[in-house]
Amino acid sequence: MKYTVNQSKYTRRYHPRHPLAQYAVNQIDILELCSQDIIKAMRYPLKHTIPACDRLRHVLSNKYLGLDGSYSDKYFTADEFLTKLFAVLEIPYEPFAEDIAKIKYDLAHYPQSSPSYSLQAQIAFEFDDANWLSRSNAARLAYVHLPEGFAELEEAEREAIVKESICEHYQQYETNLPFDGTIIGYRLLTEQKNEVIDKVEYGLPKSSGV
Repeated sequence: MKYTVNQSKYTRRYHPRHPLAQYAVNQIDILELCSQDIIKAMRYPLKHTIPACDRLRHVLSNKYLGLDGSYSDKYFTADEFLTKLFAVLEIPYEPFAEDIAKIKYDLAHYPQSSPSYSLQAQIAFEFDDANWLSRSNAARLAYVHLPEGFAELEEAEREAIVKESICEHYQQYETNLPFDGTIIGYRLLTEQKNEVIDKVEYGLPKSSGV
């Protein structure tokens, strides 16, 4: 189900597909907040503003509010992102905890029958004595965002988006990874009913693989 929203300058880039997302978008309009205002209030570092704004748009346009793991970064988990976002938008989180729990339940018990795709960088880290939390946060940087509706696109369109996404990710993280991380390639996984049904390997943008 899709929800309508006034196309003001504050909300025109959001396309809510869940009642809570619609509520949040309405609140953004009321508070007259642009995406940069929200990201700043969430205390994302300045250098991460653009990816954070992309995540905000994704979460508010995703029918699972991003709780399906379709977008992540090293600063907030899916739950933490929503909690912080609600605080910035002056929305009490607790009254909607049950709605959020239902989304998680549905994701866990009613997996989609159509294929899902995930694109990740293959990264070699030198963790040494790094603790598990640091390792986990670093590993999240391997995730490459794919746009909403990716699975419904034609194969040629998906391939073009994959290559563009790889180039953008590589440009951002090639020399900007913790623990001396080195990107050695990329991998696109296709899953259906929680099983990997296809795997495609990609080289680095500067090589012939992309």
